[in-house]
Amino acid sequence: MNRIVVIAKNEVGVIADISRALADAGINIETISAEGIDDHGAVTLTTDSQDAALRVLTDAGFKAVSDDSLVLRLPDEPGALAQLAERFKQAGVNIQSLHILERQAGHTLVALAAEDRAKAEELAGGESVV
Repeated sequence: MNRIVVIAKNEVGVIADISRALADAGINIETISAEGIDDHGAVTLTTDSQDAALRVLTDAGFKAVSDDSLVLRLPDEPGALAQLAERFKQAGVNIQSLHILERQAGHTLVALAAEDRAKAEELAGGESVV
């Protein structure tokens, strides 16, 4: 089963809000873990209905991506995304989707999905957050 990664503020009640949104939709959480990253956090979970859970969490205002995406932490500066995209271009790896999730504290969190996940992880290098 694929995981869902939710990027949210690292504050009291986030896990309660996530679990309540899923419970209200009749979705069962099978696994859950949370990690704080400065003032933000990543909550990783699996459910009994990934597509529905992703939709519910997004509708509830959470920034959620499926497991097929890498969540990367890039410097929040001109050219950082261009450098990453250029590595993918030079390696011949197609980026299928790219979303800027959050800009904070001099960094940008980006969700990226590519045709070849293993190669994408290699190209991302040490920038991978989740």
